[in-house]
Amino acid sequence: MADSRDDVLALTDAIVRSVERHRGRPRPVSPAAQWTLEPESVMSPREAYFAPHHRRPAQSAIGRISAELVAPYPPGIPVLAPGERITADALASLLDARAAGVRIAYASDPSLATLLVVE
Repeated sequence: MADSRDDVLALTDAIVRSVERHRGRPRPVSPAAQWTLEPESVMSPREAYFAPHHRRPAQSAIGRISAELVAPYPPGIPVLAPGERITADALASLLDARAAGVRIAYASDPSLATLLVVE
């Protein structure tokens, strides 16, 4: 209320200059894995979560049953849930998201070097 139109324009111009000065290269746009993958449930989430499990290198976990929840955040929607088969597409999508700077939530190894699988 106490600012003039010129004061508001000066502030707006300063903000625009600051944003432009710090702007980086835009990231490529790609659809989120949660919307492009079709999960294959092999056992109930409860069975898989409580089943004996072990840690495997991510690439050798392909084809195995996930014992953990893995979700890029945001939005936090799982790509892998306990009881689902780990596919090459799911792993590739998760690795792409991580490489793009997306945080991997809930995974016991957020680097995705390893995954927990049902024995």
